[in-house]
Amino acid sequence: MRTRICTMALALMLAPSMAVAAKKPVVDSGSGCLQNLSVAGGFTTGKQFLASTDHEGISYAQAFAKTLAAIEAEGMVGVYPNEQTGYIAAENPVRGGGGSTVPLRTTVRRQDDGTVRVEVRFSIKGGQLTSNKAVGEGLCKIADAASL
Repeated sequence: MRTRICTMALALMLAPSMAVAAKKPVVDSGSGCLQNLSVAGGFTTGKQFLASTDHEGISYAQAFAKTLAAIEAEGMVGVYPNEQTGYIAAENPVRGGGGSTVPLRTTVRRQDDGTVRVEVRFSIKGGQLTSNKAVGEGLCKIADAASL
């Protein structure tokens, strides 16, 4: 009984803050990254986020270096870049998670049309709560970094 009351009280406290968060507009940097953001899954199963940006007029090496710098600037840990394959593995520390992390995976690829595409993938486990807006903005900051 006590658990049910606590659960209901928590839900009532969170509902207004979640409604306010949902109403905040998401502002795109102009790259189109936020329009490309895809979110799959849910609270109980976990969520997978994917954001991408195509960059024109920049070399692969420059795009890779700037993307790597952006990942490190975001405070990721366990960053393992491989410029030859275009793959960057990193871990995002979970706030209040007792040292646990969630994966951030990034690929930097040359496209047939001469552009360089940066794709950033981020996954959270079931039971973890985060804002789609906050994740989208963070992923796009990394995906857009090659053109900055």
